[in-house]
Amino acid sequence: MLRIDKRSYRSNQGLTLVELMVVVIIIGILATIAIPNLMEAQDKAKNAQIIASVQALASNIQISSVDTGGIIPESSFDLDELGTTKKIINPFTKEPVELIDGIVDPEQDPPGTLGYEPNVTLAKPFRAGLDEAPELEPMMGAFVVTGIGIVKGKPSIVVALDNG
Repeated sequence: MLRIDKRSYRSNQGLTLVELMVVVIIIGILATIAIPNLMEAQDKAKNAQIIASVQALASNIQISSVDTGGIIPESSFDLDELGTTKKIINPFTKEPVELIDGIVDPEQDPPGTLGYEPNVTLAKPFRAGLDEAPELEPMMGAFVVTGIGIVKGKPSIVVALDNG
């Protein structure tokens, strides 16, 4: 009498088409869940780099104002001339950061752009994600630095710091 062992016969066949389809569907579902979370994590990391860049720029401006007798630069061109932006990199483009005069505008400026506004200070603390733009008030010798990042997939101001 010939006896066939089902376990050894089954293991030689491999996966059935239905089993293979189930595995592919499960992988697709997991990828659908994971990819948006990974993209959001990337944006948060780049936003953290923008915040660090703004903090570095604010420190560089304060240091340069000490060197110039307490006078703050009047424009982003003056900041470039002093070398305050030399090693600051835009995390979105991996290029040197673009520094503009005034408060950055998420509608016009690309992510990673920094803005410099002299002789103003923040009227109240800026809350990223809650405030659309910082509220400013005039103050001689003060300055505000802002930066654009990505919040919920859209360009947005992620940081506004003053020297106060």
